[in-house]
Amino acid sequence: MASRPDMRVVRGVTSKKKADIEQAATLQRTGQNAYKVGDLQGAIESFTQALAANNEDPGILDNRAATYCKLKQYSQARADARAMVKLAPNDDRVIIHLDAYFSIVGSSLTLEKGYLRLAKVLCLDGNFDKARDIYEYALQKLPADHPGRGLLEQLLKKLQDKLAGGNRRDPFTILPLEIAELTLQQFSFRQIVAILRVSKGWNQFLGGLTSLWMHVDLTGARSRVPWTSIRNYIHRSRAQLTNATIANIVPSATPKVIDMLSRCPQLEHLELMVHHDHPKEFYPKIKDFPRLKSIVCGVDISLTHAVVGSILYALPQLEKAVFLRVWDSPIGAPRPISTWPEHLPNMKSLTIGSSQENPHGLYFPEVIPGLGPSVYPNLEELRLVWYPARSQSFQFPPGLETPHLPPLRILDLHGAAIRPSFCSLLPTSLEALRFYAGSIGPAHLGNTFNRDPVTLPNLKTLVFNDAPWVNHSTLALFLLRSKAPLRTLHVDLCHKMNSSELFGVLYLLDKFNPELRELTELGVVCMAGIDDLSVKNLSAMFPNLQILDLSQTRITGCTIRMFADARNDESAVGKLDSLIIKGCDDVSRDAIDYGRQMGLKIVT
Repeated sequence: MASRPDMRVVRGVTSKKKADIEQAATLQRTGQNAYKVGDLQGAIESFTQALAANNEDPGILDNRAATYCKLKQYSQARADARAMVKLAPNDDRVIIHLDAYFSIVGSSLTLEKGYLRLAKVLCLDGNFDKARDIYEYALQKLPADHPGRGLLEQLLKKLQDKLAGGNRRDPFTILPLEIAELTLQQFSFRQIVAILRVSKGWNQFLGGLTSLWMHVDLTGARSRVPWTSIRNYIHRSRAQLTNATIANIVPSATPKVIDMLSRCPQLEHLELMVHHDHPKEFYPKIKDFPRLKSIVCGVDISLTHAVVGSILYALPQLEKAVFLRVWDSPIGAPRPISTWPEHLPNMKSLTIGSSQENPHGLYFPEVIPGLGPSVYPNLEELRLVWYPARSQSFQFPPGLETPHLPPLRILDLHGAAIRPSFCSLLPTSLEALRFYAGSIGPAHLGNTFNRDPVTLPNLKTLVFNDAPWVNHSTLALFLLRSKAPLRTLHVDLCHKMNSSELFGVLYLLDKFNPELRELTELGVVCMAGIDDLSVKNLSAMFPNLQILDLSQTRITGCTIRMFADARNDESAVGKLDSLIIKGCDDVSRDAIDYGRQMGLKIVT
C-alpha cells in the first residue's frame, strides 16, 4: 500500500507552508511503516495527523482508506475515497496513481487513487452495482486518448463479468422440490450421473432423490462400469429400483451384479447385455426375481432351450421375454424333459434368437412348444430371430397340430421354414408381418402357400427381405386376396421378383384391394427392371408415398429431379420426403445435391 510522498498530488501548494507539507510527509511514512508491521490502528492515527497538517494530499487519503478497508471499516474508507475524488476529479494523476497491489474481482490489480479506491471500497462492502457506476463515471471523465482508460476498461469488464456470474444462483436452492425433481427426470441416466460431479451440493441433492435411481441404465457408459458404482446406484434407490439395464461391465462382475439386483424386491424390468455363458448357474439367480414383468437376455448370454423354459415357468408374471442366444442338443443326444409352461396368460411379447452355425445338425422340432391361444392367450408380439438367417433354421408354425396362432399383432420370422398352411393360420389381428430369408416347405410341393382363404384386415406393414421364395403368387396372396390395408411394403432382395412381376400384381389393385393405394412407404431394393420409368409409374400409383427405397437399382438423376421438383410444385399430387438410393451407381453427385437443395432427404 506504500504511496511515496514524492508522487503525491497537491492542489494549491502556495497556500500551504512548506513545513506543514514536510511534516505531513513524515507522518505519512510513519503510518506506512505501521501498516507494514500490522499496526493498523497506529497507521490510522499517523495518517489522520498527516491529514491535519495537509488535508489536500489524496495520497494520504488513499493510505488511510486502504487501512480502513483492512479493518473492514468500509464507511470510513468510502468517505476518504470520495474526498480523494473531490480533491481532483479530473486530474489524471488521481485516476492512474499507482502505489501497490491488491486483489479485486478475482484478479491481482494495481491500487489506484480516487475513483479506483472508491470502487474498491464499494466492492469490499458488497456494493458491486455502485462500484460499476464509479468505473463508468471515471471513464466519462478521462479523455479518449488517456493511457489510463485501458486499465479502467479492464476493471469494469471484470466487474461486469462478476455481476453476471453473481446473478446466477443454484437452481436447486430456488426451485420447489417437485419442480426440480420433474426437471431432472427429463435427463438420461448417464446425464444424471454426470450431474453428480458438478458439485458436492448437487451430489448430495441428487443422491437423495430416490425417484432418479429407479431405472439404472448403463448402456450409455463410455467405459466399463465398476460393480461398486452399481451398488451405489442401488443404495440411492434404497433398493427400490424397478428397472435395470445392465451393460458395459466386466464379465467377472456379472454374477455379483445379479445377486445385488435380486435384493431389490420391486424390480420389474431387467435387461442384461452382459457376458454369461453358464446356463446352469444363470437360472438359479434369475428365478429369484418373482416380480419381473420383462426380461431381456442379450447375445452374450448363452442359454439352453430347456433353461429358457424353466425361466418362463419360474417367472409367471412375465409380459415380455427376450432370449437372443438359445441353443439346443445335437441330433442323437438325449432329449431333456420339456420344462416349458403349459399356460402363460400374461405373456404379451416373446423373442427367441439363436446364432447356431449348423442348424441342420441341431434339434429344434418346436422352437416354442405349444404355440397357440391356449398356452399364449394374450401374446401380441412374436419374433423368432436366427443369426444368420438361413432357409431352414427352424420350422414355423412349430407344431403340426397347431390349429391357429395366438392373437398376434406383430410376427417377425428370420430364417423360418414356413409350412404351406401358414397363411390360413394367421390371426386377423395381425398388424405387422416380416420375413427375412427362410423358405416354404416341403420343396417338392413347389414352394407355394396353400390357396386357403386369408383375410388380414389390420395388416399395415409387410416386409420381405432376402426371401428367394417370394414370387408373383406370393405377392398376389398378401397384396390382393388378403385385403390388407398396407401402409408399408418392402420387397427387398427377392431375386425371383422383377419389375414386370411386381406391376403385374399392382395393376390389379383397383379391382381387388384399392386400399393399398394409400401406401406411404415402399422398398424395392435390388429389384431387376426398376428404372426411372418404373419409379414414375410407382409414384403415380401411390400418390401418398413418403419414403421410397430404390437402393441397388438402375435409376438415374432423373428420378431425383422428378421428386425434387414435385416438392415445390403446388399442382403435384405426390410429395416424397425421403429417398434411399444406396448403391445406385448411375446417379450423379450433382443430382443428389440438387435434390437436397430442394428439400428432399436423400440417403446414400
